[in-house]
Amino acid sequence: MRKTYAGFLLSAALVLACTVTLKAESTASGKTSLTIKLPNCIILHYYSGLTINFEQFSSPVDEGSADFQVQWSGQSESRSTLSEGNIGAALPNKVSIELPNVWAVRGLSLSGNAKVSISVTKNLLVSGPSRITIEKGEGNIELNDNAGRSGTMINTSLNGITSSEATIGNVRMTLNFSETTRAGLHTGGQYKITAETI
Repeated sequence: MRKTYAGFLLSAALVLACTVTLKAESTASGKTSLTIKLPNCIILHYYSGLTINFEQFSSPVDEGSADFQVQWSGQSESRSTLSEGNIGAALPNKVSIELPNVWAVRGLSLSGNAKVSISVTKNLLVSGPSRITIEKGEGNIELNDNAGRSGTMINTSLNGITSSEATIGNVRMTLNFSETTRAGLHTGGQYKITAETI
């Protein structure tokens, strides 16, 4: 009987010890430092085609009165002021226009900036013999951004990859109408915008 009681006490002690060990929790933790390397990337938004519609224009110009010396033979010598040398042009031969919000850039670069440039790749718009010329070079074909930078090439901010933070810009160009002889659609002109990370 005594042996059984001692065995019972030993068994109870082992069960109690195991129960205590099972309730104890074990925890391990570690910290991981992250480094992310992003590549240069740039997104250029642009229109692949633009149609520029000039408003209709008509203008009567009263040049006053003119005197004609007429001989009895029917020949006359015109004293009219409507000669090639003195008719004032109602419209200029060259017109500078600004196309608002026609390009935008966003992306990532080491400096946070991008270089954006513009050039004329096809300077003639034609309709039969009628031609409109896009003038080339600084002061004639330029772009500007919403921070006030302008020129044929500008450094502008990228501001990240979200579309809401994109840098938006305009295009200014000078059109030459000195060889324009027809109304209607003139086609064939083209400019190119290039954006690169810096």
